Amino acid sequence: MAYQSKEELEGGIAEYLAFCYRERTTARASELAGFLRIAYRTLRRICKRVLGVPVNVAIRARQLELAARLLRETDLPIGEIGILTGFGDRRTFPRAIRREFGRSPSAIRKDGQYYRSPDGLKEAIIR
Repeated sequence: MAYQSKEELEGGIAEYLAFCYRERTTARASELAGFLRIAYRTLRRICKRVLGVPVNVAIRARQLELAARLLRETDLPIGEIGILTGFGDRRTFPRAIRREFGRSPSAIRKDGQYYRSPDGLKEAIIR
């Protein structure tokens, strides 16, 4: 697949995160390239051209979007959501959520809402 559209690339990232969950591994940009069967440098160029952001930012955005949705819509344990979304270890997930949304995972779950990050620039996009 050429990954020329936003939908194709985001779909590939989503499949990769599902793979990370099955394998219980942390999501990595270099591993994503191998998963998509393209060179890492090619992935970097495609990601920048199609999504307008570096590959690691695209992965993290997809992880955070999925994590926020799961926190709000399921009763899965918070640690399981961290693993499910490819964060890998127990400490990385809550830090990333707090940095992005300005709230802890349990607060997001309890309130069922999304907040702007403390810098006021990023906003959760949940579909």
